Amino acid sequence: MLKIIRVLILVPLILGSVGGKPAFGQGGATGAISGTVVDVNGGEVAGADVQIISAATDSLVRRLTTAADGSFEATLLPPAKYYVVVNKSGFAEAKAINIEVHVTETTRITIPLKPGTVTEKIEISAQVATVETTNATTGETLGSETIRELPLATQNYQQLLTLSSGAQSELNASAQLGRGTTKIFVNGQREDNNNYLIEGISATDYNVAQNYYVPLPNPDVIQEFKVQTSLYDASQGRNGGGNVNAILKSGTRGYHGDAYEFFRNDVLNANEYFHNAAGQTRPPVKQNIFGASVGGPVVQEKLGFFFVNYQGTRQSSALSAGTQINNPGFPVIPSDRSDASISQAFFGNTTTPIDPVVHALLNFTGKKNLFNDPNGFLIPSIAGTAGSTGQLLVSKPGKYNDDQFTTNWDKEFNASKDKLSARFFFSNSETQLPFGAGGLQASLGGTLSSSISATDLDFPYDIPVHARFFSLNETHLFSPAVVNDFRFGFVHINYSLIHRR
Repeated sequence: MLKIIRVLILVPLILGSVGGKPAFGQGGATGAISGTVVDVNGGEVAGADVQIISAATDSLVRRLTTAADGSFEATLLPPAKYYVVVNKSGFAEAKAINIEVHVTETTRITIPLKPGTVTEKIEISAQVATVETTNATTGETLGSETIRELPLATQNYQQLLTLSSGAQSELNASAQLGRGTTKIFVNGQREDNNNYLIEGISATDYNVAQNYYVPLPNPDVIQEFKVQTSLYDASQGRNGGGNVNAILKSGTRGYHGDAYEFFRNDVLNANEYFHNAAGQTRPPVKQNIFGASVGGPVVQEKLGFFFVNYQGTRQSSALSAGTQINNPGFPVIPSDRSDASISQAFFGNTTTPIDPVVHALLNFTGKKNLFNDPNGFLIPSIAGTAGSTGQLLVSKPGKYNDDQFTTNWDKEFNASKDKLSARFFFSNSETQLPFGAGGLQASLGGTLSSSISATDLDFPYDIPVHARFFSLNETHLFSPAVVNDFRFGFVHINYSLIHRR
């Protein structure tokens, strides 16, 4: 019913030196390293050779020479861990490890050199500034370890967005069907004022401007994400609320993989007090989230590095909205549904004519006994005096299935002056709500707002969602100080609301 196709091309961004002073800048999905090389007395070391090397692939990412004040600046670096090697005649080689670069941030380090010969190599601990001083943006960056280790009932990393100062959300109802989407409010603004990005490409659903249907890679795929809450520059975001940017994992020099399953079942839970008191069993709540990832070099690094992931979700719940009907004012229909019986029950006589359409509906029986009528009628009979009203209470578990696939590829060529990166995310999901239609407005996150009357019969409701994300990034080094970063993105969100009767 709704199709949204968004193609976003980020105009090539060129950052260079101005008046001999490096520019502090990075694109929407990159960071930077800024540093100073000093001697043991704290004096600046000019003309030192600085190599920035990827810790994951051991490939040379950038090579620079320190300026007269001992400073250097490497912009437009992919978020990752690096180590920095510094060489200068008369000094021992210094190697600073575990230098982390975060999205949209500049990591500032100070590297000391000790006198020695060129053959000496010393591993040092660089002084890393813990406060972002290059811009006034407020926000929080969360890495893969935090995302993976914190408990997430439905493996939705967006539930961690409120760890950033200024961001608030509703509590996630973990028994609801779906991916556990929560409404995020940043600094008091509406939820549709946020912007969601993957690898710097906007993945926002422009139809409803909420995060119910945006492409949602699972935590095993996310390397890090950052929530910028205010004061970000014009290169970030399209709205004035939160700016959420997720970075996906890349392959490494060694082969790595994992397999996982997150299991939940109502048989492991104690029954609720009121259910026990009424002699009722536990409502069924079952969930299986399973998947696997693998990454490494393609043909011994000759064709780059890859990372792939598959994750499947299977949920069943009778505690989710759209899985129950509890109407206290439902009319009591007699078991004999002849015209005379209906007339007697509702009009006090046997002669009032009954509309043929009404007669057909009251006597209709289908293949599916949706509302558990003992005689198979579509419109059920309930206990009580015919012609009065009573309580209709029906519960059936709903289902949610999701299959998603992610594949990433990176390749450096032309003596590391060019890097090509591609990201593809594929997801097909479907929510089946036994009683989700009628006056209910449904969402994939399991949030349903209702304006139904007491006599409504809510029919089955299906919500299939297809999400696709593709990005292509090419980075070219014209010189150590002039870098061109080109990004192309494609986002396709297709969802339907299907009433089944």
